[in-house]
Amino acid sequence: MHLDNSRKSPELTVVVIAYNNELYIEEALESLDEQTFEDMEVVVVNDASTDRTGEIIDRFVSTRPKFRAIHLPNNSGGCSVPRNTGIANSTGKYIMFLDGDDWYAKDACELMVNAIKRTGSDFVSGQVVRTNTYEIWYHKNIYSMERTNINIREFPELIFDSLSVNKIYKRSFLEKHHLRFPEGIHYEDIVFTGKAYFLANSISIIPKPIYYWRVVENAAVKSITNQRLEIRNLKYRLKAHQLLDQFLVNNGDAIYLMYKNNKFLRHDLKLYVNDYYKFDEDYKQHFHQYVHEYLHERINKYEFIKLAEDSRIMYYLLYIGDREAFEDYLSYIHGEPTKENRLRFNGDYYYFWSSKSSESEQKFLKIREPKITYSVRDIVLEGDTFRIKATANMHSVPSEEYSYCWGLKHNQTGTVIYPKSRNNDVFVFDLANIELGNYSLILFVNHMGILHEQKVRASEIDSFPNLTTEDHKRKILTYISPKNFVGVKLEPIRNLDKITWMIRRRMLTTRSKQERGFLSRKMGELARAAIKKLPIRSNWVLFESHMGKQYSDSPKYIYEELLKTGRRLKFIWSFENPDIAEIPGPAIKVKRGSLKHYYYMTRAKYWVDNQGMAHLAPKRKGQIYLQTWHGTPLKKMGIDQNNISHGQALSRLKSQVSAWDYFITPNRYSTEIFRRAFLYKKDILETGYPRNDILVKKPVEVCEKVRKHFGISSEQRVVLFAPTFRDWNKHSYYKTFKDIQLLSQQVDDNTVILLRLHYLLAARASQIELPKNVINASLYPDIQELYLITDILITDYSSVMFDFAVLKRPIILYCYDLEEYLYHRGTYFDIVKYAPGPVCRTIEEVIHTLEKQGDLTEYNSALNRFVQKFGSLEDGNASKRVIEKVFK
Repeated sequence: MHLDNSRKSPELTVVVIAYNNELYIEEALESLDEQTFEDMEVVVVNDASTDRTGEIIDRFVSTRPKFRAIHLPNNSGGCSVPRNTGIANSTGKYIMFLDGDDWYAKDACELMVNAIKRTGSDFVSGQVVRTNTYEIWYHKNIYSMERTNINIREFPELIFDSLSVNKIYKRSFLEKHHLRFPEGIHYEDIVFTGKAYFLANSISIIPKPIYYWRVVENAAVKSITNQRLEIRNLKYRLKAHQLLDQFLVNNGDAIYLMYKNNKFLRHDLKLYVNDYYKFDEDYKQHFHQYVHEYLHERINKYEFIKLAEDSRIMYYLLYIGDREAFEDYLSYIHGEPTKENRLRFNGDYYYFWSSKSSESEQKFLKIREPKITYSVRDIVLEGDTFRIKATANMHSVPSEEYSYCWGLKHNQTGTVIYPKSRNNDVFVFDLANIELGNYSLILFVNHMGILHEQKVRASEIDSFPNLTTEDHKRKILTYISPKNFVGVKLEPIRNLDKITWMIRRRMLTTRSKQERGFLSRKMGELARAAIKKLPIRSNWVLFESHMGKQYSDSPKYIYEELLKTGRRLKFIWSFENPDIAEIPGPAIKVKRGSLKHYYYMTRAKYWVDNQGMAHLAPKRKGQIYLQTWHGTPLKKMGIDQNNISHGQALSRLKSQVSAWDYFITPNRYSTEIFRRAFLYKKDILETGYPRNDILVKKPVEVCEKVRKHFGISSEQRVVLFAPTFRDWNKHSYYKTFKDIQLLSQQVDDNTVILLRLHYLLAARASQIELPKNVINASLYPDIQELYLITDILITDYSSVMFDFAVLKRPIILYCYDLEEYLYHRGTYFDIVKYAPGPVCRTIEEVIHTLEKQGDLTEYNSALNRFVQKFGSLEDGNASKRVIEKVFK
């Protein structure tokens, strides 16, 4: 029915809609009856309720002239028809809406009318308060302050608030744009409010509670928003978004779809994803179908990049239609097992693997930190022993790929105390002789050479006990830090020890470290100044290989040949760790970079090195620097590199090269490249590499020594896997570890694989557990000795191929990233065209090639050509030729 138009029109109309709200409708109407604002009418539309709602409405309005009731003959199935009916039967200058199970704040109408009159906006929005504990995050952003006469195009975050009930509208605004709620669907607010935002000239926001939204999640009859377990509910929501999408396009506002889509992804779709485990199989099938279709209508996949990690990954998996990976990811984030192991590492970051995602789009699946959970229990502190029973799990990763250990880390010094023993899951720490202080309990997880460190939180332990033990000197107790981390604390008991400890602790502060470092530097400067005044010793020879990391390469073989000559020379070798370096003869070992090292560098007449050490001490007049270098150039060197043509890199290169007096090359090809690439103008010794003398002579005793060292019999086939270093990708070794796992599973029982990482990465291999038929040879000092027992070499762009080719044994080049390598480093010749053996692009191709070892003879001619070009000078006498030229 229509209201009597002869009555004076009120300033405000509130449209109340109700359907089966007998428990709450009276409270809703009372909240309007008690409003502080008087000039208003209330139109109550009963959508054919089947309970007592209609009776309660009629009884309530019968004694209140401002209230009128309309009873629809048939239920409309949604909110649109009763709201539109209320608008059609209203006369107020302004219109507000209230649902029959919610209520208004007492002064809501007064606040809203005053705001719209004061600002003149087309509509005004106020705060909604939900009755459950769920906080709507975007409400804080939108309603943090009063905003007057804004437009959604300048504040697009408004679109997150799609409710219609917390707003007051000018009737003239609704009529001008024929703005009504779309009938026949649910989630009509998405369309109605979305259109209102973009049709309005101005909107205002008041940061005051206006509307109270009653949320009854376990009600016998679910509200529309709580009916997500019905597939039609999802269809209605998607339909509402499709209608709004089309409106934005037609209205010339397609550019703002990105904001609307962001709201859909972060709020609307997230609600269904959160309920996914409650869906039955039929629902899940339709869910993936409908969502996949909608995501491809108006949403650009790059909009996922703006989302939080979990949402980005979930929605991208829905976008590409990978249901299996999507369900695995839901399991992953909830700490449950996944059907497939999907956590992968691509050299730069972790990602969640999907068979339907290309390598270039792994960024959509990027995971900042892998999920690692742990359990700590049975904590015991007895005397000097601290014991825990603990396990850890790296989720969606094969168990053989990672290992873990526990440690106690000193909070000030960083010193880590590792367990003295481990029996199954029981870790025992000896605290007898450790430094006083606070130690945090740390979990260390090593995944294929990548170390993850986590402090253990008290909140992750069922019950962390308060334990104390002490003797006459100190007290040991368990503790929980203010930040909720757990560990043990060692405190002195005697007063004198307390004072000593206080002084020690103060010395460990940053300021104290800086002061100590300053004094140390000053003393070092004085000592170096005095050393530089000492004379050069003509019979001193200083050697170094690979920046002190090894006793190897051409410096080693020149040294050993010099020993044979019987010359009266004093030999010095510099190492990073002199204590573990084993060298024959009378050479002195010094720590690289130490004052002692500086002393010998400054005074030795001869420097023999294969990389670069001129920056460690100024070269003096009369000193001779023999640069042996460490390989035949395939990748671009020196100024031929794209990133070294100017600036600091070029200055460093010139500084090193200017100190060289002799430079060894193995062939004419290398001589031409090195002279140009290094801008080198002094003597070049084109002698062959001294390190390759052993490959020509093949001493039996060395072969036996190497086989014995690794426990390899002479009957076993040896495959050497030796990839090079990728300086643009510090985690490239991770792929090597993955490949070695696959390779180890496919070779026959008589094959042993030697893994040899580049010397800059050698320590990584010792941090993982390799398959039984794979031996870590990365820390073996001399790769030339490994060649002697190797039957087949697998490498990529490494110079090892040039040396190994001297043996004329099969070489497989594994160039999985050829285009990337060419881009970053470039090569001097076409490696595919001139390769000494087959070039494989996948590890599967490598495995297949190994399986047909007998057929590798077809590459003999290519190998021979390769040796002729690059190894023709290698006759076993390179060391002698170098010594004759340099050590006169």
